[in-house]
Amino acid sequence: MVTSKELIFKGSFVEVKRVESELISNGINPIIINKKQSAILSGFGYNPNDQILIYVFSDQLELAKQIIKDLAI
Repeated sequence: MVTSKELIFKGSFVEVKRVESELISNGINPIIINKKQSAILSGFGYNPNDQILIYVFSDQLELAKQIIKDLAI
């Protein structure tokens, strides 16, 4: 079964770490996309205004949305 990824949150490093921690503690493994960190490790320039993205698989979407809503970030 193939499930798609859904963007559920974007924000600063601190906000993303809080959301990631809460998702993991509830059994959801988020996919974190941090283009800034990737660019630094590769030796390229980056846009300091880029936000970090959190994706989850579509079958975990409703629970993930509720968790973020409860965090009130």
